[in-house]
Amino acid sequence: MALSEGKWFGEKGERLGELAQYMVDNWRINALEFHDNNFFTSEKRVQDFCRALIERKLKLSWWGEGRVDTLHKYKDETWALMRDSGLKMVFLGAESGDDETLARMNKGGSQSAENTLSLAAKMKRFGVIPEFSFILGNPPEPERDVKNTISFIRKVKRVNPNAEIIMYRYDPVPIGGEMFDAVTKLGFEFPTTLEQWCDPKWRQIQRRTTADVPWLTIKGQRRVSDFQTVLNAFYPTATSRHIKPGSWRYWLLKIVSGIRYHLRLYDHPVELTWLQKRLTYQRPEISGF
Repeated sequence: MALSEGKWFGEKGERLGELAQYMVDNWRINALEFHDNNFFTSEKRVQDFCRALIERKLKLSWWGEGRVDTLHKYKDETWALMRDSGLKMVFLGAESGDDETLARMNKGGSQSAENTLSLAAKMKRFGVIPEFSFILGNPPEPERDVKNTISFIRKVKRVNPNAEIIMYRYDPVPIGGEMFDAVTKLGFEFPTTLEQWCDPKWRQIQRRTTADVPWLTIKGQRRVSDFQTVLNAFYPTATSRHIKPGSWRYWLLKIVSGIRYHLRLYDHPVELTWLQKRLTYQRPEISGF
């Protein structure tokens, strides 16, 4: 919207309630996912939607995408309405635990590390799970960024153990700025022909499945992957169909991974990789409510 100078017009909350009623009556749905990252822009609209679900006695679970700075400003009354209407989880781009990095990302608004922690605590109080995504390996000091972001993720988990954590490697976008300039100086450049874009190398870079990038070493990328394995074992996702909180599979993962997590021994967690595979562990970015 910012790039195209577009404007936002959302369906009224009452209308969304009518649509939910229609889908329940005709298709017997029991859950809704809103993939519009502007869904929470208007607090009043969200309140109206929640009241519509409650008044219609629709027993729906629902999920949405929002911004940390937007939801941090929501009143407790709104959070109570969202909880009572069936909100289970919100996807939020926390991106980084470092305010300078957030400024380089040009996140806009009032997004900050402090607000992320505050929102995590509030969502715990209302029983709604935050699904925070983080980007690791940001320039100009990618290795330091990985270390600092891992430390911040641990803080988030102390504040709200139920918070879901999704991690991505930094990849450039062609909009200029300090971060893009830093990787350009390291020799990175985008393809200039269709044939180059179709090269398997670029498909892997776009999917973040290759270690062949000039701004973050293979060791640094492996540290992200290893930490993610340990974190997901010590805090199994609540969205897994096979590993329910309190089950023997849940506790087995926590016990086996406990020493590694508490002592920060992340390197080469082969036993956890094997165990997660045997238990059919589903990562939170792959499965969901």
